[in-house]
Amino acid sequence: MVSPTKKRDYRESSHHRGFTNLTNQHCYLGVGCIELFSRNLRGPEQAHPSPRRVITSPLTNMLFDSRLPLPPVPDTDAFSYIFYKGRRDYPKNRVLYRVDGTDKTLTYAQLEKKSRRFADAIRQRYEIKPNNVVAILAKDKIEYAIAYWGAVAAGAMVAPIPVQSEMSETDVAARLVQAKAKLFITDSDLLILSEVASELAGVIPILTLDKTKESWPTLDELVEEGSEARVFELKTVQEADEHNVFINRTSGSTGNMKSVLTSHAHYISTMEGTIGTIPKNTNPDTDVWVSPLSLGFFINSKLHIGLNIMLGIPVVLMKKTLDETTVDVIARHRITFLFITPPIAARLARADISEVDVSSVKWLLTAGAPMHENLRKTVSDQFGGVHLTLEWATSETMLLAMQVDESSKLPGSSGTLVNGIQAKVIDTETGEELDAHEEGEILVRNVIASFKGYKDNEVANRDFDGEGWFHTGDYGYLDEDSNVYILDRIKELMKVGEGYGSHVSAVEIESVLFEHPVVSSVVVVGVRNTELQVDQPTAFVVLKEAFREETAKTIKDIEKFAESKLTGLRRLTGGVYSVPKYPTTGFKINRRELKKMVPALKG
Repeated sequence: MVSPTKKRDYRESSHHRGFTNLTNQHCYLGVGCIELFSRNLRGPEQAHPSPRRVITSPLTNMLFDSRLPLPPVPDTDAFSYIFYKGRRDYPKNRVLYRVDGTDKTLTYAQLEKKSRRFADAIRQRYEIKPNNVVAILAKDKIEYAIAYWGAVAAGAMVAPIPVQSEMSETDVAARLVQAKAKLFITDSDLLILSEVASELAGVIPILTLDKTKESWPTLDELVEEGSEARVFELKTVQEADEHNVFINRTSGSTGNMKSVLTSHAHYISTMEGTIGTIPKNTNPDTDVWVSPLSLGFFINSKLHIGLNIMLGIPVVLMKKTLDETTVDVIARHRITFLFITPPIAARLARADISEVDVSSVKWLLTAGAPMHENLRKTVSDQFGGVHLTLEWATSETMLLAMQVDESSKLPGSSGTLVNGIQAKVIDTETGEELDAHEEGEILVRNVIASFKGYKDNEVANRDFDGEGWFHTGDYGYLDEDSNVYILDRIKELMKVGEGYGSHVSAVEIESVLFEHPVVSSVVVVGVRNTELQVDQPTAFVVLKEAFREETAKTIKDIEKFAESKLTGLRRLTGGVYSVPKYPTTGFKINRRELKKMVPALKG
């Protein structure tokens, strides 16, 4: 039986059940709308009693605070929060997942019941204990969410491994070893790869989401043998902070991998902050979302295996990644929300999707890398002018900033600091703390729940200091309203010119080249000239299909265009190259691989 827990008291309104009609409320400066929306979601009994923290002067000791209300300090576990304490009071027979092209569905009641039974079964059969690691590598199936939340309900740390076409057995094995996985969950599609990876990692027990020709135990078998009794619960602030719920490899790491630990408290505080960023026209009773990429990407713990459960919004699971060839899924299911990664944005920006009805879309969101304003606007125009919302997040910190109102949707801004996040900017050479509008490395900390850092990586953990600050590696600045402007990654800033050199942003150059009418997408990197010991700005463009046959002539035209627009240190001294597509790591463009391609492209 479910232990007694008080649910959110959602309010009825004439607009739609569960949400106050925010469009008729008086909202000043935009923040009032977000506060009201957040209160509706949290319910009056859980609303934070203290006044929101506001910067009364531009800076307080060089620190920037969120202007959004502080969430309550978490004192429970992630499963209890998502399924009970944080959940909107919607019918339990609400469908939460459906598979595109099939009649397969999963309701809240089924997910809750099967997750709890699965949790009990893996505790019994595999002796899974709190903070043991359960790794999951599987395609997007109905059963994925059951295994995911079942492992959390057992008290385990979930290590999601995203499905990527270029991933090898050794890649998977390295993740299993680094995470010290005690159980490995996979499916029939990836079983052969997973079996080899398990052997390489020291023979980790395998469990499959669906039936296979082999004799591995299946999720259905475990669900049948388990009971619905709760086997793991956290009930204090200290417990929520001490127990970890996720271990996730950072998407950009290579070589000595970095695996980030996320506590129950950190995850819950992030979800509380995320609630306040939902557009005011969200209607959980009619909205439909789609998961455009593998559920194994960590951002889905927030979006498509988290927020949708809290709100009661169905998520459509696709068999392929969202791109210009599969975008018709929007019309079939009347999709209202799309998360668009930078590679997806690059493909959709100049694709011809005029024959697809995308009128149902009312929320677009992107994250993963800085995006120049020209690309953002082009994607927005593809979807009838719906604003492409930017957010700033890292694997280490989860959500940090997001565009939540008109005052945070300024050109170039990644939004305002979300609930509970504090930031400061330091000079990259001297470490001196900087003022508003002064550029440097941005540091952040969570005043509600501490960042837990990396597992078994003393060197990488130097990015976290004794005061809770995390060095993000992002170069930019904040304004007086705590809006964040990410100009580039520090390691991707190009150092050009004589002497000590000067930093030049790749994003700024990309924005200029994107104006050329034949350019479908563009990425600029600094290719090191070992003789001169300087970075040479080098552009890689994907041409529109009609211009791909006369590549040499087209590239010369682009180079002439660049010469007329880019002067001084911003000149493309490394040249322009045409590529059919970009190499990716996770859902980010792999700039390192682009640099390696230069010798071959020159030849």
